[in-house]
Amino acid sequence: MKKIFLDANIVIDFLDASSKDHSTAVDCLSIIRKHFGKPVVSPITFIITNFILGKFAKNKDWHKKQMQYTFSEFEITPIQPSFIPALFSTHFTDLEDGLQHQCALHAKARVILTKDIKDYFDSKIPVVHPADFVNKYNNLLPR
Repeated sequence: MKKIFLDANIVIDFLDASSKDHSTAVDCLSIIRKHFGKPVVSPITFIITNFILGKFAKNKDWHKKQMQYTFSEFEITPIQPSFIPALFSTHFTDLEDGLQHQCALHAKARVILTKDIKDYFDSKIPVVHPADFVNKYNNLLPR
């Protein structure tokens, strides 16, 4: 099955109903789950999502349960010590995105979905904006 790797910004938009890109993220995850199985994320995405959304959570127990429920629906890649030197042998200038890329490579992802296309200029995996991903699959559906 074709694995689709999600950058942290897609997961945050998915969880943040006030985001202008929330509906696109919801559509992305719906398409992925229906046609490709579990979306793939890295532990970095978990950390970033927890940090950003956790700042706004008044009830920490509720936040913890939401994180547990949400991330149980993803395949989570490992992070290996070898990813760090491999990252420095690339042209990635955003090191977090470079590390995400190393995780996607390890997972054998066939596509990376991110809003930060320009940060993945050195990607060995095709990189697609979530709106383009949704449009492509909506245009493939019979009318």
